[in-house]
Amino acid sequence: MLTILIVDDEKLERNGIKFLLNRENEDFQILEAANGKDALGVLAANHVDILFSDVKMPYMNGLELTQQVRELYDDVEIVIFSGYNDFSYAREALRYGVVDYVLKPVDPAEFSKTLARVMENIRTRRERKEQQEQQADYLTKYFLIDYLYTGNTDNARKLEKLLETGDHILDRCVCMILAGAANGFFETEEEHFIGALKDQIQREFYYVNLNSNESLFLFTEKYTDYRGLADTIRQFFLKQFECDCYFAVSELFASWHDMPDVFKKLEKLLEEQFYQPGQHIFLSGADNDVATDASAEDSEIMEQIAHDIQYKDTAHLRQDFGRLEQKYRADKQFSQMYVKFVFSSILKEIYEQMAPSDEKALSKRVDRLYRCRKISDVLDIVSGAVEEFEKCAEEQQGGFRGEVTTVKNYIYHHYGEKEIGPEKLAALVYLSPGYLSAVFKEETGVTLNRFIREVRMNKAKELLENTNMKIAQIAKEVGFSNSSYFCRSFREFFGDSPESCRRGMTDEDALQKVQKP
Repeated sequence: MLTILIVDDEKLERNGIKFLLNRENEDFQILEAANGKDALGVLAANHVDILFSDVKMPYMNGLELTQQVRELYDDVEIVIFSGYNDFSYAREALRYGVVDYVLKPVDPAEFSKTLARVMENIRTRRERKEQQEQQADYLTKYFLIDYLYTGNTDNARKLEKLLETGDHILDRCVCMILAGAANGFFETEEEHFIGALKDQIQREFYYVNLNSNESLFLFTEKYTDYRGLADTIRQFFLKQFECDCYFAVSELFASWHDMPDVFKKLEKLLEEQFYQPGQHIFLSGADNDVATDASAEDSEIMEQIAHDIQYKDTAHLRQDFGRLEQKYRADKQFSQMYVKFVFSSILKEIYEQMAPSDEKALSKRVDRLYRCRKISDVLDIVSGAVEEFEKCAEEQQGGFRGEVTTVKNYIYHHYGEKEIGPEKLAALVYLSPGYLSAVFKEETGVTLNRFIREVRMNKAKELLENTNMKIAQIAKEVGFSNSSYFCRSFREFFGDSPESCRRGMTDEDALQKVQKP
């Protein structure tokens, strides 16, 4: 609804303008003032879109009012009313930014045309402002995402320039929650959940989509139970979209400048979803295993240890073995024979991977284990075998470069497949999804999801610059089922729209464009 202020010292004249406004097929809020001085008071207390003012009034005439309004409220559209004899005043008022004038007595048809022109000015200005704000937001996310992944100080400075223009939520953020999903959830449902989630959690947040399976939520409140908030978001996604997400919750940070280090910790933390599928929320700086150790069954831990050994995942092998070791060192209620059986099974798994043909060495180690008279000695024997396995796996570690190369080549040739992610790629090279993710990140410096997005976006850019394919076709070609999501992702990845990319605009051009007054 537009708000209109009518300023005229004659009440009859004001009523005439109100009558004409009410004839229009629009819904207006109409305010009145008897002179320029009163009008300034009304403007100070209300947002006004259009000012209709007579020229000659007591206390402060229309020209003086126009001058002050233009200095104080540069987005107000001003229309002057003047009699034929006062036409020179109207012409002078044009110097002060008056958009139009209407001669008295007012002709209804001319008034309607003038109002239409003014309303079109407002609509155009609002659209331009909305586009500029949208472009600034895309650029903000572009520079922020690059800074999160690379720590690039040049883009951090550009981000700082963007944030100088006003109060941006990023300047107030103190906590981030990294959300992970599957099957491209954040591509297919992003447009539907943002507004609904804000209504659900009733708090301010800044949303950054990282790729089709990962998104970041940034919050401003220092004194909040963020673990509880993450659980609320999880339940929302589960109930509304039947999607069970995983969440990594950061510790509080002082400034967005600290975000890259915080983000790296969250990425690593979120990888725990592959090893602890029953746990959905992981807290940075907390022992996320403590809650599961007490209730974890031996069979579950043993299954995970076998999984770790099979995929030479030494980091999680040490972690899972530590859970079992801690349990039996602290609890004396189990029989020695049962404990020996449990840990001899681990010995067998290790030796089958390290030296499958050396049955003699395995028999000797198992025999030693069963001769132990203390549980602590049993644990020490198996702990030593774990250390041997770690050294053996470390020596073979260079072999995983081949697996990483295979995965990269697959992505290069199958980027157009929608269902491409850690699970599918891990099966390709016979590694666990979690371990492939860790090895891939160590080898390439980026996560699998990030690498897939980079390949898709660079291919899309190549197609935009070198072909005449439609944007919707390109989106489908590089693995996006939703073309509007593709356009948003492209803007956030490159800093500008696919159309601008096709025209050859750079992120520097886009930055200068949004910073123009």
